Amino acid sequence: MNSTDRNPKILIICMTRRGGLLQFSDCLVKNLAQLCPVAVVTAKNAEHSEADWDQNTIAKFVLDMGEGKKGTFKKLFSLETWKTLSRALNEFKPDIVHITSAQEWNPFIGFYIRFIRRKPLVYTIHDVTYHEGIPAYFQITESLFRKIPNDLIVLTQKGKEQLIQKGKKADRILVVPHGVYDFFTLYSKAEIEPQPQILFFGRIEPYKGLEILLKAAEKVLKEHPDWKLHVAGGGDLAPYQQYLSNPQLIVTNRFLSNEEVAIAMQQASIVALPYLSASQSGVIPTAFAFRKAVIATNVGGIPDMVKNMETGILIPPNNVPALEKALNLLIESPELRRRLGENGYRFAHEELGWGAIAKKHVAFYRNILDRKKKGK
Repeated sequence: MNSTDRNPKILIICMTRRGGLLQFSDCLVKNLAQLCPVAVVTAKNAEHSEADWDQNTIAKFVLDMGEGKKGTFKKLFSLETWKTLSRALNEFKPDIVHITSAQEWNPFIGFYIRFIRRKPLVYTIHDVTYHEGIPAYFQITESLFRKIPNDLIVLTQKGKEQLIQKGKKADRILVVPHGVYDFFTLYSKAEIEPQPQILFFGRIEPYKGLEILLKAAEKVLKEHPDWKLHVAGGGDLAPYQQYLSNPQLIVTNRFLSNEEVAIAMQQASIVALPYLSASQSGVIPTAFAFRKAVIATNVGGIPDMVKNMETGILIPPNNVPALEKALNLLIESPELRRRLGENGYRFAHEELGWGAIAKKHVAFYRNILDRKKKGK
């Protein structure tokens, strides 16, 4: 049977060990497996979120990526690493290989897959434009790797436009939305009620504009003494020390478990994303899954999900007064918070469902194989 006459066999490679990129890949794998045969190459110590990993429906090949930067670099050149990759290709015999997240090994793995093993290669680019603070070595490996795949997937129309401007062919780029992270709701606890609390969630990076939120919160929290701001996520807080003595500030400066994410979301009444730049955000669909009112900046692909005064409030980036106004509006308007939260929840489940996203992927895979069959 020809590969284009049956469901395509897809090998997903995701070397990310935890966090949003791994969660994205896991959700995609779970839903792809309902439509076509799927196998996964994953890191040995990856913190997967989906219980489906324990089932026999998804073939899994595990790579030991070592510990730390030096350990990871050494493991890249380990014979066992390349034996495992070769075994995944030989045993599963995929029609297409799809790398779903950025990682330093990608240029080497991508070259091996496309030019040595001659397999069609797809890559999901989560951030078309590099964020402020991204290390130079990562930018170099990522720039090299983006030249290798046959076809690309991005999460926003703007991302596609940016790639076309860089010379990529439009028909080789698929746009899919960032799916809703509703699996976090499985960890919800019935006894937890929303608190008068603003949540900033996710890894702390310069581009996420935390200082803008901390400046706005100084005035807003003073006017609303029963409210608190919860900053939850790993990253360097040293640049923000002058703000951290505020008694209305709660800080959880580490990576949160799935249970802790659910608790933070359940306790929040407002989720704030004061980003200075962004391609997209997994925090928004997570907030939508918990029916939370969102304030976000009008940057990158965020307006694809946050429609002003419909599914959230959009404000200009790097604008403390605008953020103060939006926070005060939601704090003083419980009914608006409820309406925006419900609208976001409805939008997420109508437009951001993983089943529909998986179907778009499969159609894209079929187009790739059809082109290959025609020699294009």
